[in-house]
Amino acid sequence: MSSVGKYALAYLGTAGFAALAVAGVLLLALVDRYNDTRRVDVPLAALTLVAYTMAQSLLSAAVAAYAAARSAYEPPPIPQLPPARTVALIPAYREQGRVGDVVQKARKHVDLVIVVDDGSNDNTAKEAEEAGAIVVKHPQNMGKGFAVRTLVKAALKAGAQYAVMLDADGQHNPEDIPKFLEPLIKGQADHAAANRFADTTRMPLLRKIGYKLLALEHALLVKPMPDPFNGYRGYTRRALETLDRSFDPSYGVEVEINHALRNLPTAHVPVKVEYGPESKANMVLQGLNLAWTIAWTWINHNPLPTLLLAAALYAASTALAAHVAALFNASRYIRLAYTALALTLPTLASTLAAAAAVALVSKAGTPAQR
Repeated sequence: MSSVGKYALAYLGTAGFAALAVAGVLLLALVDRYNDTRRVDVPLAALTLVAYTMAQSLLSAAVAAYAAARSAYEPPPIPQLPPARTVALIPAYREQGRVGDVVQKARKHVDLVIVVDDGSNDNTAKEAEEAGAIVVKHPQNMGKGFAVRTLVKAALKAGAQYAVMLDADGQHNPEDIPKFLEPLIKGQADHAAANRFADTTRMPLLRKIGYKLLALEHALLVKPMPDPFNGYRGYTRRALETLDRSFDPSYGVEVEINHALRNLPTAHVPVKVEYGPESKANMVLQGLNLAWTIAWTWINHNPLPTLLLAAALYAASTALAAHVAALFNASRYIRLAYTALALTLPTLASTLAAAAAVALVSKAGTPAQR
């Protein structure tokens, strides 16, 4: 998947807010110039209108991108599985040369390893099978969320009481699997999540700042967690059943898992992480994508409060516009800040209302998707 497709929501949503900010600045300049000259600067007025229109278009496109990501899910045929108390679950896409080693190491710690090959066009499935995994194949690449959904169903079919999910590329050390199983088997938690940041002394400063901001947003809108975006997880059967009922695979896998399991006790497992070279641009893009993912997850699961928020913004805009008009009639001057807010808030309200509508329509079609 191209960078544009993978980060469409981040690109479009961020560009929309940037255009909205530019429109607000232009509007302030336009109003200020009118108050000074008592004349409307026509080119500046036209540019302001274009900026507002562009902002609304980009934000509408962001909602459309979010809606397009919500594909229907048809679980693939799952083969007969041997009964297993503990399983390792591995989503894989084009991981030839890596997945076999992960499977071999994982087999030392669990009764069964299940790999979902998400439409790879290489030897990922063959390599995983030769290493000892049972492989379930998607007919085409559907994304990690749908691979996770299939893995959950496969684990339940195998009768698993405990499951550990890890990536196929080797970034998650399979030797840590017992650390995830321990709190589950002891009954201390139903959900075990990796914590890469128990020691942040070696974390690059830019990454640390971005992580703290994203963790704060996640804590406010989803659930407080020290490392909410790591895919290395452990689940009891209760957690697997909850995911099978409630997990939405369309967008933001880890954030959706956190939301689905937010009411279950969670253990945080310290793991080591190495910070390789990564461009600042890519870090910023991934951070923006996570920020949007958290926000959309909250909207998706809270459409009615989102509609109420949109209605409140419309009402505030109407009140501000009436206030601006009253002040203008009394003084013949236009108030800068009030005017900018009166014209900006409806754009935000329309975006929220559209996103909430998508969520409501999606919820109405949920049974068909499962």
